[in-house]
Amino acid sequence: MGKKKSGGRIAGRGRRSGARSDSRSEKQSVNREVQEQRQRERLLASFDGVPPDGLVLCQFGSHAETFLADGSQPMCLLTPKVHKLFGVCAGDWVWTERGATDQEHIIVGRSARRNELRRKRGEEDRVGHVIAANVDLMAITTALQEPPLRTGALDRYLVLASVLGIEAMVVLTKLDQTPEEDPGWQALQPYREIGVQIVATSSETGAGLEELRSHLAGRVTVFAGHSGVGKSSLCQALGLEGAPEIGEMSRSGGRVRGRHKTSIARLLPLPRGGWVVDTPGVRAIGLVDLTRGDVPVHFPEFSSFAASCGFGDCLHLSEGECAVRAAVSDGLIPAARYQSYQRLIASLED
Repeated sequence: MGKKKSGGRIAGRGRRSGARSDSRSEKQSVNREVQEQRQRERLLASFDGVPPDGLVLCQFGSHAETFLADGSQPMCLLTPKVHKLFGVCAGDWVWTERGATDQEHIIVGRSARRNELRRKRGEEDRVGHVIAANVDLMAITTALQEPPLRTGALDRYLVLASVLGIEAMVVLTKLDQTPEEDPGWQALQPYREIGVQIVATSSETGAGLEELRSHLAGRVTVFAGHSGVGKSSLCQALGLEGAPEIGEMSRSGGRVRGRHKTSIARLLPLPRGGWVVDTPGVRAIGLVDLTRGDVPVHFPEFSSFAASCGFGDCLHLSEGECAVRAAVSDGLIPAARYQSYQRLIASLED
């Protein structure tokens, strides 16, 4: 019995020791975050009243290609402090200093971001990887054929833009390959009804490109869409300097989809002013920091009906007296949009 009690006390001490260790580790992590935040604030305060002089075009590890006020585009080195405390990505505004020579520049500070566009690397990724910042417009690029229109992906991009407070529009590509009787035209009608701007284009014929240019002028636009929808072709047709190489289509497994050609996000200058962020094609779109309860507000067609639901926190799934589900049954809300909503809700944790 004595041995058992002794063993129990030892095990108990082990558990208590482990708990104390976890507590210390958590406290150290919090203290480190507080210290780093203070360091960030002190660094930013040193630039108070001084406008940033550089715009990051593309980031490569500890270096970033940067557009400077004098029109040059040098590869700038990030100081260890900036690399650790801030990090940079395409679209970031930064402060730079001259290096050892006139040709060398060092990024010594990064301005606060208005927004961040993140991409999840997998289902286990809860934070996401920042691929672009300070975006004004999300141009959701899609085709009706080759690859076929995926309204579920389109809906997730629209929710992402809404979460970030970024204006969104749909850019339809490959118009020359899309017959008037294609059912995809009808599938796009619900988006017009909720006020989403849709511009149909063809990189081959030039159709719709002038209208698209008018929307992009003077703004930072991110092109978002699955591989193969024609983002790279569109960039070349718009006359973007350094437009990415056009990829081939893959038809393996009976599915039509694009091969990845864009490997990193890059800011490309528009001939008439403004910038376009060409991003890597993403087949799995991840939404970060979005809870189930937040989703309904990002489906604007729900709002006028949701006010009549029997419960103030109604998720419009199986609750009684749900006016949104009734509107779907009555054809007042498109069934396809509601189904996308259900899938999105199901993909999020409580």
